[in-house]
Amino acid sequence: MFTGSSGSNVASVLVESKKRDRKNARGLLREIHRVEKYASVMNELSDSVHFPLTEESEVEVRKRVQEIAQVCDALKDGLDPLERQVREVFHRIVRSRTEGLETLGRPSHAE
Repeated sequence: MFTGSSGSNVASVLVESKKRDRKNARGLLREIHRVEKYASVMNELSDSVHFPLTEESEVEVRKRVQEIAQVCDALKDGLDPLERQVREVFHRIVRSRTEGLETLGRPSHAE
């Protein structure tokens, strides 16, 4: 179901969920499971729906879309702190690299 970077994100969450000190990882894993479940339901629903939609089918589709939106919001809430941490680490790496290049570019005073 997941491809490309989504698949690697899922794999990363699975790895993190196995670490005991990661409290949010299990929640994220639960949300990923819910996304898979609702995506499967939406696929089945879209295969069985004929256009124009009946009022009953439209209500069902709207309900499922709303459920998926709630799961996506929960994922976003869980991933925002991780995104901030990744951004901070990235900036630290860039600063360290810049400092290292500046140090290498300075003439040495060894006489």
